[in-house]
Amino acid sequence: MKRLRPWIIGAALGALGLAMLPLSGLMPHDATGRGGVAGWYQGLAVRQSVTLRSLSVMPPDLSDPAMAARAAGHYELVCAACHGSPAAPAQRIAQDLWPEPPALTRGHWRPPARLFQVVKHGIRHSAMPGWPAQSRDDEVWDMVAFLRLMPGLSPEDYRRMAGTARCTDCHGQSGEGRDGIPRLDIQTPEYLAAALRAYRDGSRQSGAMIAVARGLSDQDIDRLAHEFGRETGIAPRPVDAAGEIATRGLTARDIPACLSCHGATARRDYPRLMGQDPGYLRRQLELFVTLQEDRGGPHADTMAKAARWLQPDHIAALAAWLGRD
Repeated sequence: MKRLRPWIIGAALGALGLAMLPLSGLMPHDATGRGGVAGWYQGLAVRQSVTLRSLSVMPPDLSDPAMAARAAGHYELVCAACHGSPAAPAQRIAQDLWPEPPALTRGHWRPPARLFQVVKHGIRHSAMPGWPAQSRDDEVWDMVAFLRLMPGLSPEDYRRMAGTARCTDCHGQSGEGRDGIPRLDIQTPEYLAAALRAYRDGSRQSGAMIAVARGLSDQDIDRLAHEFGRETGIAPRPVDAAGEIATRGLTARDIPACLSCHGATARRDYPRLMGQDPGYLRRQLELFVTLQEDRGGPHADTMAKAARWLQPDHIAALAAWLGRD
């Protein structure tokens, strides 16, 4: 009986793999016949691994349209060449990869937790990489929301969402930003240049921005910083209860006044917050609370200490008061 146990376990695992629906969206397959038994076994092992790991993942609410919108540009820049899009098929090079990357425009409604596992960790021994910033689960969930939405997009709708992988597609023609995406036109050129360099060297965590910045030269960064940056910021609005935290802080909770460092006359390498997109502000404050200095950036250690005692209601109030009207 003991000799049979490995065979029984192997047969059970094999049955589990065969019983699972093929994860044809973002999952290696052997459609060309290459790989034979080895290819089949690799695909089975991957399906089992992804399925088991996804059992402990609790998806957030993916219905916010801003989530998919934030990921669309990254998909066009990094993913569309291999997986295709509603606006164009995959490039020829994708056919030479093994396993061949699956087309993701065919309505593969895979469970969100499985998609999350593949997007975050990639697929070993394949061309599918993991997410460039492993601490940014929020960005991975944005991509999951987009992948589930994309099969229903027309070419025109896709182009409106994804653009053509330019800065202005996400940040606006003048850097005015949009829901969940930061404004650039309220920042100094010095701050923008420092942020881009931090993304480029990986010291600031964002899979989307690392993919953009790693191809920029110092000259590119300086040009973009001066193109979008501004010399003057936005004056504070009248102080209400929410503005008390921003202007005076909360001494009892060791929370300093935000505008003491981030006002219109702040140091030129510090970000200005007045008039920033509320969704972006809320997200960044949450990252500093949860990731602390691991959020990254030139002054992450200072900001992590300032934000560590913020509660969700503080964050909501600050984002609403500091954010644009």
